[in-house]
Amino acid sequence: MSNQEKQSRYKIIPITVDDEKNLTIRYDSFDSIYGHIFVAATDKGICYLGIGDEPEMLEELKKRFLNAVLVKQKNQMIKDAVTQVSNPNATTEITFHLKGTEFQLNVWDELLNTKVGETCSYMHIAEKIGRPKAVRAVASAIGQNPVTFLIPCHRIIRSDGTLGGYYWGLDIKKKILKHESTI
Repeated sequence: MSNQEKQSRYKIIPITVDDEKNLTIRYDSFDSIYGHIFVAATDKGICYLGIGDEPEMLEELKKRFLNAVLVKQKNQMIKDAVTQVSNPNATTEITFHLKGTEFQLNVWDELLNTKVGETCSYMHIAEKIGRPKAVRAVASAIGQNPVTFLIPCHRIIRSDGTLGGYYWGLDIKKKILKHESTI
């Protein structure tokens, strides 16, 4: 995917302090080939996607957004996210509304350039964001990605070709990479 294609399909909007004061988050869950998926969105974009049962994911969402009003309700953004998880090659346009530091947002934005079925290293991401010596910080930012699958942190591996870690477990990372390599 060219940078131009990425920019036309994906957009990251940072969550501001003012946004957090009056935030309503809609969420829903569904089954996927990777397990139970939980998706949440503000009025501006997808803010969370996790793997697990709804009660535990709802608790995680509450921890991340202490003052938000949470409403179980599908909307078009959530439907688009489900489409993208099911088919990473879908041409769905997705907007993200994310809470993070400028560094984290830059890392997550760069992850959107990794193509389906391909992997790259943490070092590569660090170089692409202009911080070649910040490999560990990049790995940390990747580990804190709040929208797994959609921002493809699973496609990032160690320079020696080993998988490295994955917040949801290496078995899930392997399953996602295997699925993406066949589509």
